[in-house]
Amino acid sequence: MKSVVSIAVAVILMQCATGQAADNAAQIKRGEYLARAGDCTACHTAGGGPLFGGGVSISTPFGQIWGSNISSDKQYGIGSWSDEQFVAAVRDGTGKNGEQLYPAMPYDAFTKMKREDVLAIKAYLMSMPAVHQPSPQTDLPFPFNQRWGIRFWKWFNFDKGELQNDTQQTAQWNNGRYLVEALAHCGTCHTPRTLTLGMDSDKPLAGGDLGGWWAFNITPDKQAGIGDWSQQQLVTYLKTGFVAGKASASGPMGEAIEHSLQYLPDSDLQDIATYLQSVKPQPDKQQTRPRDSWGQPSTALITLRGADAALRSAQPGAVLFAGNCASCHGAEGAGSGHGFHAYPSLFHHTSTGAADARNVVSVVLNGVHRRMSEGEIVMPAFAPELSDQQVADISNFVSQQFGNPAAGKITAKQVGELRQDAGLASPPRYSEGDKP
Repeated sequence: MKSVVSIAVAVILMQCATGQAADNAAQIKRGEYLARAGDCTACHTAGGGPLFGGGVSISTPFGQIWGSNISSDKQYGIGSWSDEQFVAAVRDGTGKNGEQLYPAMPYDAFTKMKREDVLAIKAYLMSMPAVHQPSPQTDLPFPFNQRWGIRFWKWFNFDKGELQNDTQQTAQWNNGRYLVEALAHCGTCHTPRTLTLGMDSDKPLAGGDLGGWWAFNITPDKQAGIGDWSQQQLVTYLKTGFVAGKASASGPMGEAIEHSLQYLPDSDLQDIATYLQSVKPQPDKQQTRPRDSWGQPSTALITLRGADAALRSAQPGAVLFAGNCASCHGAEGAGSGHGFHAYPSLFHHTSTGAADARNVVSVVLNGVHRRMSEGEIVMPAFAPELSDQQVADISNFVSQQFGNPAAGKITAKQVGELRQDAGLASPPRYSEGDKP
């Protein structure tokens, strides 16, 4: 009789263990998806470094902040953190020892995440290899190195609390809102900031200043935002980073698509698009027509054929464009090729049609490099090749010929500032005889 009971107990224990293992595997699998959707690698995996090993440099108005090691390592990562400590860090901006975390960690968005989702991410991170290396320590100048002062920032800017479903809306809409407002933290980049550098709750998703880049308005305003985009165009852009006649992703948006959005199921991308198309439009008086409606093919390069030195020197932007850009984007700026590896048109493009030309400058300086599941999208960075003045000349030519003339004229000084902010190499020095 005892042996029968023992066998029965063993079977029950085995079933419980099997069920627990299945639950753990499911939690880890969901955590992997959530970490991808939340783009944890963007701040916690250095280029070419081990996954979640930290070491990412994040530029802020107050100085350089380093992304931390969030691997399962017990000394340098989160391997010794309790569930409560991890949840407090992600949702409340409080570190393991109670220290205040800098809001470069977007806990003002992550506070809206479900507790079980935060713990699923932790389970996934703990299942991954430990990275036994310290991340560089953030060392901001006084007074920003006084972490206790972040309590005042939170008092003005941090609305703590989990996002609740709107019972008047569909499941798809609620999922889209959860992805946009919480997990994918779209507002972190795409919402303007107040004087205290918190997200401006009066202008959600109306566009944000990222220093070297401008994160565009993604509300359904017809001129300033995405009001002239179809839902399928939005989904295609989020999945691939490219929609012919609309936009091609670069900079921080290109990275978000590369590391996160391209891997989301189409149903999630559809839900994101559904939600974005439902929010309140946010107009911008500087954007008088849709960004992708500006520009037309240019015949400027035709005038350079057979032109004498005086005429060529009077058109430095056109000369530089002919030598550096036309081979891919075409002499008329119409782009070339079709499908995934097509070179985008420079007119009818949201970057060149923007009232702020800094994205054009930053693309020229930084280039484009998106690693997609279908292959790589590459545009070379011209920062090592062109001086500040030359980058300004090309950018002004592109804006005037193919984009929004109201963007204003970029100066070499502005290019230099953007170059410095991006940590790019100093421009080459040219003698007078080398200048175009």
